[in-house]
Amino acid sequence: MSSTTAEFSNWEYRNIALSAVAQCSVLVHELATEGSASRHTMRACLRPVYQMNPDSVAQVYPSVEVFSQGISTLQRSFDSAGLKENAEVVRYMLGMLVLQQRLSGEKAMQAAIGERLTALLPDEPGAEPMPADMPLQALHADCSALARLYQDTISKLSFRIHVAGNPEHLRDHIVADQIRALLLAGIRSAMLWHQLGGRRWHLFFYKKHIRETLSGIRRKLIS
Repeated sequence: MSSTTAEFSNWEYRNIALSAVAQCSVLVHELATEGSASRHTMRACLRPVYQMNPDSVAQVYPSVEVFSQGISTLQRSFDSAGLKENAEVVRYMLGMLVLQQRLSGEKAMQAAIGERLTALLPDEPGAEPMPADMPLQALHADCSALARLYQDTISKLSFRIHVAGNPEHLRDHIVADQIRALLLAGIRSAMLWHQLGGRRWHLFFYKKHIRETLSGIRRKLIS
């Protein structure tokens, strides 16, 4: 059964959304340290940003398997060895959860973000944002627009995420734009996680249940 046909519960989708946050964090770390990341996965992470009024969670995450790395990273991060191995990724993920909470109290900023995102949607009726066959230059242009949106809004909040990595990569404007776009995408998925009932304290008190749920999601994806 593939994720396009698999049925997930509300609790499973809550943890899929959290895995999407983790996947964005993984890509941020890869960009900051290596200067590149999978374009296919990046598109999948950015796509939910444009899903502002979805009919279902499945519409936001139509292909859950693309978040497999985020699912496995999140799962491993619940033990001490995995947490140490993925320290930067977890730091980015927790930072996005904090920023989501801060943003939730800024209604004017939320409205401004919504207006800017609406203006970035494709002009053609029915056209999908971030399609699979998206040319590289178009991806760069979208990341640039999302990065400017991030700088104009979320970066003004009192809490900020410090991205650590190779200074040469971080100075590259294309890489920097991709990182900011992914931070915005991670916050979008964090918002959905919160809307589905996710809370940061769950990561401490429900970690065994979350880890088991992630295992179940992975089994669904390969069965």
